[in-house]
Amino acid sequence: MIDWSKYPVAHAQVASRIVDGTAVIVLADSGEVSMLNSVGTRVWELVDGKRSVRDIANAIIAEYDVATETAERDVASFMQLLIDAKAVTLQDQPR
Repeated sequence: MIDWSKYPVAHAQVASRIVDGTAVIVLADSGEVSMLNSVGTRVWELVDGKRSVRDIANAIIAEYDVATETAERDVASFMQLLIDAKAVTLQDQPR
């Protein structure tokens, strides 16, 4: 379960770049390359250590035509995938 008050930050071993509106993420440990869709790219852009998981979900709700429950569920699920892939870590305090 995601702690909405934590501050996600990209893992130090992750390289990423936005190319033509698509986030390309390279996981150094596995060498895996992921390309994100537009919403995933926006979430990735918001993962800066300054915004909590709740802040990121609220930004998605404000920017996209999506129900609150759907956005919260999708952001939580996607954030968990990023954590499991070791692309993101959660901090207790903002940077």
